[in-house]
Amino acid sequence: MGARFEKYVVDLLPSLGLTPKAIRYKIYREGVEIGEVDILALDGKGETYAIEVKAGKVDISGIRQTYVNAKLVGARPLVIARGYADEGARELARELGVEVVLLPDYIFLSIDDLYATFTNSLARFVTTLLYVYTNLHEEEAKAVEECPDVQCVCQKLDCHNLFNKLPREAKNFEFLTTVVKLKRLLQSLCK
Repeated sequence: MGARFEKYVVDLLPSLGLTPKAIRYKIYREGVEIGEVDILALDGKGETYAIEVKAGKVDISGIRQTYVNAKLVGARPLVIARGYADEGARELARELGVEVVLLPDYIFLSIDDLYATFTNSLARFVTTLLYVYTNLHEEEAKAVEECPDVQCVCQKLDCHNLFNKLPREAKNFEFLTTVVKLKRLLQSLCK
């Protein structure tokens, strides 16, 4: 749910006056990763926001994380969540100046919003699918095809190299099996 909700939020940002600039932005100090911002975005004035996305309710820890990561990258802290876990989280957000956008458990979209969200998601899916399709070597495809799970694939291949070359959305076994099935189907159709 978290990754899907995060993708939904990326598509929702323009309606909040924000343009996404980076997703899963890693924060490094002296070559060491010390944090990660879910989304970096810009507003119409060019101000940067460090956005933490919570599929559920944001708690005190989430408020602290957002505040610290935003300070580390010199951005304004923003949380997008479905509510506060408790009154302590609400008070800490107010005290630290962390802006919180609350989304309802159900979100009503207009037909145009629904179409735009669907179109953006489909474009991202097709782009990722084609990227993996063209970059998956035959021995990698064979291992995915022969294995029931990712653990088996990692026993046959160097998964570190495999997953490092894949986009984040493709780093799961189900997606890889879909790409391999498509690859085999297209190969048989082209014969």
